[in-house]
Amino acid sequence: MTRSPKVPAWRVDFALAAVVCIWSLNFVLLKAVLPRFDPLALAATRFVCVGVLFELLLRRRGAPEAMAREDRGAFVASALLGYTLYQGAFILALHHSTVFSTALMINTGPVWAGVALWLTGAERVGARRWRGFLLALAGLLVYVGPQVLAGTTAGTGDLLALGAAVSWALYGIRNKRLLERYSALYVTTRTFQIGALLFLPFAVPAVLRQHWAGVGLGGWGAVAFSVVFPITLAVTLWNWAIGQQGVGRTAVYQYLVPVVSGVLSWLVLAEGFGSRKLAGGVLILLGVALSRGR
Repeated sequence: MTRSPKVPAWRVDFALAAVVCIWSLNFVLLKAVLPRFDPLALAATRFVCVGVLFELLLRRRGAPEAMAREDRGAFVASALLGYTLYQGAFILALHHSTVFSTALMINTGPVWAGVALWLTGAERVGARRWRGFLLALAGLLVYVGPQVLAGTTAGTGDLLALGAAVSWALYGIRNKRLLERYSALYVTTRTFQIGALLFLPFAVPAVLRQHWAGVGLGGWGAVAFSVVFPITLAVTLWNWAIGQQGVGRTAVYQYLVPVVSGVLSWLVLAEGFGSRKLAGGVLILLGVALSRGR
């Protein structure tokens, strides 16, 4: 196996900054075009386009691998968690809540992955990670608690985003065995496509009532950006950066996504922040950072 030649650290940092901007801008653009779409119709559109894009990327690498009969159930379970439930909850969360809230809740995935691994006995949890779990939980109570108790639409959106984070965390755990037998691109492509097939029947009414003529050039441009750049460019740069600097240093940049998303949503969409949200957000991000440690 050949390794990529090492490059100056500033180039890696620049690439990671670009990834953060792309992922953050994706939240903002999707939120901006949601008034032109039924949320489920938008999710279905992205499902179809990304599924086709993944298939093209997979075939570009050569003949696709064959899925063993005994692994079909595992692929379906992963698809249901990682894409059917995750994508549905994510787009509905973004529809009901703010960009910053959705990005922040999604970023709690490592906490739920750690808890799930501990509950199943797959990993031991040390004192540092427990402090991270509890700190993130405290931040969630500060951030989400009042809105949920008040029964607000934003509170519902935040709970959906948390559900999406849990679903994505479980998807990563479920994929461990599959990734031992298949390439990462094959697992991603097939689980995404199966997840789309499971999701699309629920989106048919939304697709039929969607006013497609009202989407406009700007709306389709935002959808095209969300399909192409976060996947083809950002994920490629992210994996390259991991190869250059390792997971530990690279993962730090993930914590910037909610922050940059929040700033962009404030500048572009005029979304506001209160002291309670900021305090809760800081606690959550600190908790997530601690929960990643061994």
